[in-house]
Amino acid sequence: MNLMRLLLALFFVVMLAFTASAATENATTGPYTVSFDLNSSSKYSVQSDMPVQEQFRTAYPLLIKVDNRTDVKIAIFEYKDLVDSTPDLWQNINFQGLVMLGVRNVNQTAEMVIDGMPAYGLTGNYTDKGGVNKTLYSAYYWLDSNECECGPVSVGKTNVVITSTLPLEVTGHMLDTLHVSKSMATDQGPITFVPPKA
Repeated sequence: MNLMRLLLALFFVVMLAFTASAATENATTGPYTVSFDLNSSSKYSVQSDMPVQEQFRTAYPLLIKVDNRTDVKIAIFEYKDLVDSTPDLWQNINFQGLVMLGVRNVNQTAEMVIDGMPAYGLTGNYTDKGGVNKTLYSAYYWLDSNECECGPVSVGKTNVVITSTLPLEVTGHMLDTLHVSKSMATDQGPITFVPPKA
């Protein structure tokens, strides 16, 4: 009987530890809610930066900091108009972008699915400001990409870019659990309350 109680208590302790390490984080950046699970026991903080408006798009950044350094950046780019979201085009653009930033040995990873949408990843190596060599994992997908009747291309307005220097297992788990959604309240016009007539 004591052995059974001990096993039952051990089971509950293990389940509580698992539940604590598998907590889903919810954060907001601009009109977007971002949820993910790092599945890591490391202490981290999540911070939303101010939106960055450009001529054709607005960027909504989210930073995940582990040990007071930024290890993950999630940027949601919302374009004013539909743009070509064909994966091959953006894969080439992002590949060249990483090379121009000084990332070495850039490689394409296998195609994947993030947040229920087709995605792709790139990896490479870089040296941080402290002279430490790191591996960079980056992933890209469109929240709203659809095939266009205008030809063999896709179009969309909302692109999500994730870069991470966390270990591959942690980054992979975060990408597997990542979900981005736009608040419906931002799509509505002003709400006016009209009192009933007496």
